[in-house]
Amino acid sequence: MPVWLLDIDGVVNALDDPPPTGTWPADQWVRTSATSALDLDWPLIAAAPVLDFLRKVTEQGRADIRWHSAWQHNAVNVGAALGLPDWPVEPCPEYALSRAAIAVPLTRRVSHWWKLPAAMRILERDGSLLWTDDDARYQLRKADTEHWGDRALVISPPASSGLTPAHLRRIDAWLTRQAAP
Repeated sequence: MPVWLLDIDGVVNALDDPPPTGTWPADQWVRTSATSALDLDWPLIAAAPVLDFLRKVTEQGRADIRWHSAWQHNAVNVGAALGLPDWPVEPCPEYALSRAAIAVPLTRRVSHWWKLPAAMRILERDGSLLWTDDDARYQLRKADTEHWGDRALVISPPASSGLTPAHLRRIDAWLTRQAAP
């Protein structure tokens, strides 16, 4: 079963407020909040079809979804606030080593993205990887992923809307191919 590394902000949590109604209709957006670091309430705006898709992937056993986000252990608060399954947080010791790098503007690539080593470990250990992260477009180079081939699918949605209908169709098709004998 593929491992799905799921980022939160800019993937599940749309960063535009109000969210773009060109991606999902206005009545499809869910608003809530979750406790983040320092016990702060952080607003969440998520598309109901994305949440439904994530639940369905889990229920059908199509992917092993794991949070991979700067939210770290607080990611479970996001899942609870959005009514998502209790997914684990992917272990990532590199996060603690590069907390200063998180403050770097995301339009600039840092020399060593703290999220990449976990993805590489999953590919080595588990064989296939789905990775959704809005920062991938800025942080990954072609050389980072060109040898992954069809064993991995990396999707970097626009942070303003998070995952779109086109992304969900692409993910669904890739998961279907991964399940084929």
